[in-house]
Amino acid sequence: MPDVAFATSGSTGPPVTWLRTEEQLHTEAALVREAVLGSARFGRVVSYAPPEHLYGRLYSRELPRVEGVPVTGLWDQPLTLPPLDDGVPTLLVCLPATWQLLARHLPALARHGRVTALHSTGPTTPAAHEVTGHLAGTGFRAFELLGSTETGAVAHRPVAGGKHDALPWTLLPDVDVPHDVALPPGAATGGDPTGGAGTARRLRVTSPRLARRDGTEAPPDEWELPDLVAPVGPRTFHHLGRASRLIKVNGLRCDLARVEELARARCPGVDLVCVPVGDPVRGEHYEMFYAGRPADPADLRRMLGRLPSGLPAPRAVRRVARIPRSATGKVLTAELTAARPPAEEPEHV
Repeated sequence: MPDVAFATSGSTGPPVTWLRTEEQLHTEAALVREAVLGSARFGRVVSYAPPEHLYGRLYSRELPRVEGVPVTGLWDQPLTLPPLDDGVPTLLVCLPATWQLLARHLPALARHGRVTALHSTGPTTPAAHEVTGHLAGTGFRAFELLGSTETGAVAHRPVAGGKHDALPWTLLPDVDVPHDVALPPGAATGGDPTGGAGTARRLRVTSPRLARRDGTEAPPDEWELPDLVAPVGPRTFHHLGRASRLIKVNGLRCDLARVEELARARCPGVDLVCVPVGDPVRGEHYEMFYAGRPADPADLRRMLGRLPSGLPAPRAVRRVARIPRSATGKVLTAELTAARPPAEEPEHV
């Protein structure tokens, strides 16, 4: 049986095709079913994740096969509420934007009592924490997966209201960290996820589910993700962000350095910088700050035109008197964003 192909978006470089075997897909769906979702049985799966992407394929196709249950696919109808009036135990496969829909229907979710939500493709949103906080004690459960097209899921944790960021991640059972960078028992406590020990590092993993790059004969022995982590225990860690300037806007990878490079080429003489921001719908996004001409941010957006390779447009464009920089040329982001000027109307992407 031929391998199944999944392509990266091409927004951080040329698109790359990664191949997975049917066995790898089945194994991952069954593993997440057992290690993350637990013993609860589902009568159906409702998915907002399109099956042409890895996350959607796994939980819109493979997991329902493992469960032997029907699928309601709502990836083309993201504002459609899942069936909640019959009490059938339901798994919701969510994108970051799905949570705003769920937040508008808390009473129905509470009455149902047997809904489990699975979240991936980007950070959880404030709406996700609002939903889980309001539904505590009703039987509603939610879980978050961390991973990539190259690795599949590597770690998981519950989605919870309150101090969600204080919850550590746990590696999935078949994922390991190479010995030379093994996550040692740490002292991560309180508000300092590194335990004051400066133990942040890139997350490098091994797994039998690593994908094979198209044109190669075998998967790599290990893979390094762009995620910075602080160890808590041998198989647990806190996520501190990304080492690169890579963000995900509703699951679409976006390299802010690449956006700046393209923008400067199209707008010569304009000093500009892209700043990552949290987004209540998409989990994360970015805003563009610039100094110089044109005087109207809307004119700058028109100069940029449509960014190539599927790169999302900035959420907002803001004109400033100057881009503050240190003596070494590093952008002083805190100073830049401390007093945000009015923005050209954000674009919905």
